[in-house]
Amino acid sequence: MALTGLIAFLLWLFLVLLPVVFVEIKYQFKSFFQSIGFSDLKSVFVPNFSEMTIVGNASKNKDYGIIIPKLGLDEKVIFNVDPNNEDQYRAALKMGIAHASSTSYPDENGLGYYFAHSSSPGFKTQYNAVFYLLDKLEEGDAVYIWNERKRYHYLVSEKMIKEPSDTAFLYQSYDSETIVLQTCWPPGTTQKRLLIFAKRVN
Repeated sequence: MALTGLIAFLLWLFLVLLPVVFVEIKYQFKSFFQSIGFSDLKSVFVPNFSEMTIVGNASKNKDYGIIIPKLGLDEKVIFNVDPNNEDQYRAALKMGIAHASSTSYPDENGLGYYFAHSSSPGFKTQYNAVFYLLDKLEEGDAVYIWNERKRYHYLVSEKMIKEPSDTAFLYQSYDSETIVLQTCWPPGTTQKRLLIFAKRVN
């Protein structure tokens, strides 16, 4: 029994904790360069490298994607995923970030709902963890969504942590085009849900 517990702990350590620590160190390294006036190591040699690459036309997901410059995130979006169909959303999360069916698309009034995993970032092809760093976002940070090669700009307006059963935010009315980015919280668990709200910049 003790051996089984030890094996389970070691698996958790290597599959969840160590990859999470690696992602955190990478983020802190990037933050250091930003604090001295550079977006990252590459921008020391090529000014505005990250902005040109991740926000501009060099984005790798111009058909359907989400870009969050602060997190260095440039990921594919799978639109119109049924969040109540486990097979469907699991398949979508292996490829990128899921957009919940029946919620708004970019350039539509209402709430667009996007979700992704926050655990096991070292095994991205199995368990997409692109939202692990979502908690780093603050009010005013930029989020961009590409849809059919058109880019839409949003600014973070609010951050909250909710119980998994609390979905009231999905049924509220919003006075402007809004998106919510959701992941599990704390990373590597399913205890709560972290929600990042962002409003469209016209």
